[in-house]
Amino acid sequence: MDTIITFTLKDLLLCGVYLALIAMIIYIIKILMKLHSSMKHINAIVEDNRKEIDQILAEAPGISQNANKISEELAHDIARFRGTVDNIADTTESVTEVVKDNTSVVDGLTSVFHTASIAKGAYDKFFSKGSEEQDIEQEEEQSN
Repeated sequence: MDTIITFTLKDLLLCGVYLALIAMIIYIIKILMKLHSSMKHINAIVEDNRKEIDQILAEAPGISQNANKISEELAHDIARFRGTVDNIADTTESVTEVVKDNTSVVDGLTSVFHTASIAKGAYDKFFSKGSEEQDIEQEEEQSN
């Protein structure tokens, strides 16, 4: 009894597709098992911390109301403060313009003080020589 088994290319491809499908189903089952295990752990954690979670959920509306009040008060304060900042900016700009206009006065005063400093230096130099000689004479008299 001679039986010949023949496989066509179509049969081989279908066999490969079926094997890939079986491997993918096994992989999906493993993923679902890990997901189920993770969900058990998450449920255990939630049950262990149920009191704290309930407390947080009870306080959340109050916290959001406080945040809203703070935001409203801050917006009001900023609106009131904005005028002050604009006023300071205008005043600063005015002062800057005045200082730019008065640079010639400042330069003149600087020149006067510089000239006075030179004159004082010359005065000290001229009159300090005479006072040094007097100091030396006084020291010689005291030593005698």
